[in-house]
Amino acid sequence: MKINNNISALLATGNLHRTEDRLTTSLTRLSSGYRINKAADDAAGMAISQKMHAQIRGLERASRNGSDGISFIQTAEGALAEVESMLQRCRELSVQASNDVTTLDDKEAIQQEIEALMSEIDRLATDTEFNTKSILDGTCCRQTSSSNTGVSLISMTDDVALTTYSLTVTQASTKTNVTTGSLGMGEKDKFTKDGKVQINGQTIEIEQGETLEEAYAKIRDCCESMNIDVLPVNGKDANGNPKEVALSGATSLYFESKIYGASRNIKITTDDPELATKLGINGAVITQGKDAIVFLDTDSGFTKTATTFIDGNRVTVSDRGGFEMIFNVAGAEAGMDADVTVLDAGFVAIQIGSNEGQSIDISIPAVTCESLNINYCNVCTFDGAQESITLFDEAISQVSAVRAKLGAYENRLDSATTSLDTTSQNLTEACSRIEDVDMAAEMTEYTQLTVLSQ
Repeated sequence: MKINNNISALLATGNLHRTEDRLTTSLTRLSSGYRINKAADDAAGMAISQKMHAQIRGLERASRNGSDGISFIQTAEGALAEVESMLQRCRELSVQASNDVTTLDDKEAIQQEIEALMSEIDRLATDTEFNTKSILDGTCCRQTSSSNTGVSLISMTDDVALTTYSLTVTQASTKTNVTTGSLGMGEKDKFTKDGKVQINGQTIEIEQGETLEEAYAKIRDCCESMNIDVLPVNGKDANGNPKEVALSGATSLYFESKIYGASRNIKITTDDPELATKLGINGAVITQGKDAIVFLDTDSGFTKTATTFIDGNRVTVSDRGGFEMIFNVAGAEAGMDADVTVLDAGFVAIQIGSNEGQSIDISIPAVTCESLNINYCNVCTFDGAQESITLFDEAISQVSAVRAKLGAYENRLDSATTSLDTTSQNLTEACSRIEDVDMAAEMTEYTQLTVLSQ
């Protein structure tokens, strides 16, 4: 028998303390539902589970990002559907204007509706937004910078690489113009008989007793409907351009197409020699417009297989693999060089994963009348109406291609969000096996420890 140290009591006390510790741990697990409540419970398991939690939360947020991206695309696609509907109406009106049974007044009314629709297309392109972010104004596609303000990029395909493209304008685009001979009457002088003036096939009736001022107003209004500016001029300015003056001080009339290129004509005729003399038509000087000529530097981003199609100041560069760039060189002079750099900026990046670099870039080009090449459509002449049909066809195809691309984006995001949800579910299940407690086994453990502690 020992009387200084009660070994049996000490052993019992130690076992009781250990049992109480285990009981506390078991009770914590049962009350929380977690097997790991502190790092000491399972250091490695805790580290693994926390990393999984970060992934799960990232996947859940990425899935919501995908849903937001789908809403963004649907907003853009809805606006484009309305744009396409307006383009279809414009084409229909162009077909109507091509019918020669319509009068000039009818065609002018048709043109007014087309211009109203085109204004609405531009407004939609400017004002369509998602969460205050503009969608259709060209800010949601790759941006560019040009070393020359006279050369700008209107649009490009996604196949255009991020690099610098160099070109030289060897011939500047110009506009067709006509300067009449000397006017044979003053502003307030009156015509002594009726007569007709035809401009590009459109007839303007001059009535006896009308003044030059009244006839000029008729001519100006008719030309406006055909994208032709008419100015009273007197000589040339310091730059060699016709000098605009008031009609009372004019010596001739200056007609200029609003559209660049060699395909634009201005033909002025009259049925009366006296009328031709008074309006200076007999001595008219015609200067035909020119299409730009552009040299591509194949040592820059362009390849030797690249080809150009030029219509006035609009230069389309095409190459293999869907490469296409459309430039506006209206402000460029002959011999002018330009470096156009395509920047890795402007894409709408949808973060569709929980880690860096896991995103989908969405590109939506501008759908303005300029980018669709319909800003100068005019149906007041037969030729103009015929050309407008073709231009609206091309614009409809362009918008349809953008809508198709948006549909592909939406399907891709839908698949991505479904995959994210599945991955999050599986990862949550794996994390549960690490940190969640087995309630049945833990309850058995707790019952046993309760009995031992009593």
